Order: sequence, then structure tokens, then C-alpha cells
Amino acid sequence: MSKTITGIGLTLLALASLVQAKQVSCVGDSITYGYGISNRTVDSYPGQLEALLQETDESWVVSNFGVNSKTLLRRGDQPYVETSAYRQALASEPDIVIIMLGTNDAKPENWIYSEDYVSDYCDLIDRFQELSTHPEVWICKPVPAFEDRWNISPTVIRDEIPPMIDEIATLRDVKVIDLYQPLLPYGDLFPDGIHPNTEGAGIMAQTLAMFLLGMLDSADLNGDGLTNFLDMAALGEVWLCDSNSLDLVPVPEGDDFINSLDLMGLCQNWLTTPGMVAHWLLDEEAGDIAIDRIGDFNGLLVGEPNWCPDAGVTGGALSLDGLNDYVELGTLLDPEDGPFSLVAWVQGGGSGQVILSQGNTAKNTITMLGTNDQGALMTTVTDGGRGTSDLVSANIITDGQWHQVGLIWDEVYRSLYVDGTLVAQDTDSLYSLKSSNKIWQLGTSGNKAQGTFWMGMVDDVRVYNIAVTLP
Repeated sequence: MSKTITGIGLTLLALASLVQAKQVSCVGDSITYGYGISNRTVDSYPGQLEALLQETDESWVVSNFGVNSKTLLRRGDQPYVETSAYRQALASEPDIVIIMLGTNDAKPENWIYSEDYVSDYCDLIDRFQELSTHPEVWICKPVPAFEDRWNISPTVIRDEIPPMIDEIATLRDVKVIDLYQPLLPYGDLFPDGIHPNTEGAGIMAQTLAMFLLGMLDSADLNGDGLTNFLDMAALGEVWLCDSNSLDLVPVPEGDDFINSLDLMGLCQNWLTTPGMVAHWLLDEEAGDIAIDRIGDFNGLLVGEPNWCPDAGVTGGALSLDGLNDYVELGTLLDPEDGPFSLVAWVQGGGSGQVILSQGNTAKNTITMLGTNDQGALMTTVTDGGRGTSDLVSANIITDGQWHQVGLIWDEVYRSLYVDGTLVAQDTDSLYSLKSSNKIWQLGTSGNKAQGTFWMGMVDDVRVYNIAVTLP
């Protein structure tokens, strides 16, 4: 692990002149403390973070104020604010405070006070922001819990705490560092399912260092809504060249040169999904909830859709019977508000059946993605004032094969895609779309009209509030 830290430190060295060294105070529970790590002074995440930052400037100081078993909740069984470490953190004269609390709050005996989580967190932030040093406060989405150990609920950490962290960030105008997604692929680095080992703590430190040293928040270079190998290929094409279109680092405007700093910025954002509003993998095996991996729009299954764990394009899929099955998704977005993109995989279907819709009355029903009488892909999303006609492709998608379908609105044109190919687009600009704040449905029209229920499979449904680029 020390070689990894040294290598990354050398990459970050060029940022030394851009960021002034600071006192960093790390507030948290046993994961911050370094529980289970033999030399926690050096190998806990604060210890490794200090080593990384000192590779750029030796005057960086990172202090570990983590305490085992502590909660953010004041009514929890062991509140952090009652510890001496909390008082020491306040007295540390920090320039930056990193807070990660919530893992122990996810125990049922503590989470019964979940209604206090936001207010208690805001109070903790206030105490630090009131210090004479006026520190910059970063709050973290906790790392995953890979096992139900010590009564800690992995579901609470995955589904309930992250949206609260986002709410707190808005209320107190602080920045969020997501440690959940970067650590999700590394369950093998959590020996007891809760606490990272030295290598896992190193990944935490690397993630935090990128934020503290000013990496950009998005590295979606080709505009497809995902940071992956396609973006790395795009970066490779201009490697060691003068370029400002793909320049990621340093913020805010880059240095007009593509080098290892930009590669680190890309890696920091690896597999992130900028602009994504909701994403249903539809990989569940049972139950009446379709989990939104972004966290805000879990879908409610209506009727009796069937989970098919091994039948999807990517993992499982959801099978709808064409009679009364659908999924209620909530109020995702208003078409009038700006650009958006809808992408889904479907198999089966029939003439006039609907994949995605919005509305719940006969007068206010929009087919976002559906089929016409011939089974071709179409949309009824229309201009807000001129009564624009439906957009229809010539591509039949009801042939029993899997197809990726997409609707992209870029605030000028509607575009329909099938299997990554543009199949229909407006010839005249629309300027704006008809407004609707009604709920969205997967698998039927907004008014649940007979004949509009989808009969087939659906997989990997994504909604963005940007216009993505499909291959």
C-alpha cells in the first residue's frame, strides 16, 4: 500500500502550488478511528490522507478525532458530541473539517430517532462553522456496510442516510464527499463487513485527497452520462497535448494541458453518473419495490409484476403481463424545466403499449416512450404552445428482441434512439415542452388506459436532467 500512496502522491505533487496547506480535523466513529488496523496512527484513513497531502506540501496536518461506536444522533446510545475527542476537534483550530458519522446511527435502537438526524447534523456543523478559523466543512456519505454486523443496517446506510446527507449539505451550504460508491466494489477490503483494512482506508484517503486538492466533480468527457473507458479513450487521444475542451484539473479552469493530473481527475469520477436523476437496475429478486440506485425515487410495483433475476440484459429484469402490471415512479421531473434523457432496455411489447409515461388523468397524459399502432418507437411529448405533432420512428421494437430505447430532449429537438442509433428527430426547433408535474409510470399510460400496459420485459431504466449522448 505504501507504494500506491507514494505513486499517487507524486501525481498530486504538481498541485502543491495551487492549494495552501491546512489543518484537517477528521470527525467520525470507529471507521475514522481505524478500528482493526494494527498501526492506526499511520494506516487509518486520516493517517494515510496526511501522507498523501504531505507529498504535495509537508505542512499539511491531518488529525484523527474518530471514536469507536459513536453516533451522530444525540439521542443515540453513544453520542459523539459527549466525547472528549469532540471537544479536542473544536479546539484544534481546523481549516478543514471532514465529518463521517452515521454507521452506528443505522442500528435500530438508534435509528428510531432518525427524525433528529438532519437537525443534529446541522447543529454539529454549526459548532464547527462558528469557530474563529471558520473552517471549510465537508460531510461524507458513509462507506457501505457489507454485512449486518453489530446490528448495523446496510439498508439504512444505503437507502436512508445518503439523501439526508444531501439535504444537510443544502441546508448548511457544505460540500459532500461520497465514500459509499467508491468503496462499493471493495467488500473484500472490509474483513468484518463494517471496517476497512489498511488498503480500504487507503482508498478512502485517495478519494478524500482528490476533493481536498481540487479535482473536478465531473469527468463525463463524451456526454453519455457515465464516466468510463470511453472517457479514458477520449483523454488518451489528446494525451500530453494542449487542450481546453477535455481539461479536468486544476479547477476551476484547468491549465490547458492534458497530463497525469487530468487522469487522476478522471479516476476520481470513475463510473459516476453526472446528471442522473434516477436509475432502476431492476435486479431485485423479490418484493414490491424497485430500488432507485440514486436514492430518491424507489418505484412501487402495482399488479403482480415478476422479478426475473437472470433474464435481463444486465443482471435481472422485470416482467410485466400487459393487463394491469406497472411501476409507479413518483414525480421525476417536469419536461418544461430543461433538457432530459430517458434510456431503457425493453423486450416484447405490442402496438400502442407504453414504456414510460407521465400523468394520471385523461387530459394530462404524456407518453414519454411507447409504440404506435405498428409497434414502432414514438413519443407524445409536445411543444408547450404550438401543439407539435408526435415524434415517431420507423423502427419496430416489438419483435421479441431486446432493444435499448431512448428519448433525448436538448431544449431544441426531441430525438429518439434505438440500440444507440438516432432513428427520429424533429426538423423544426421546439423551444420548450409542455409542462407537467404529474407522477411517472413504467409500463403503462398516465391514465392506465386499456391496451397501453406493456407486455414484456424491462431492464436498466435511467432518467437524466441533461441531454446525454448515446453511441
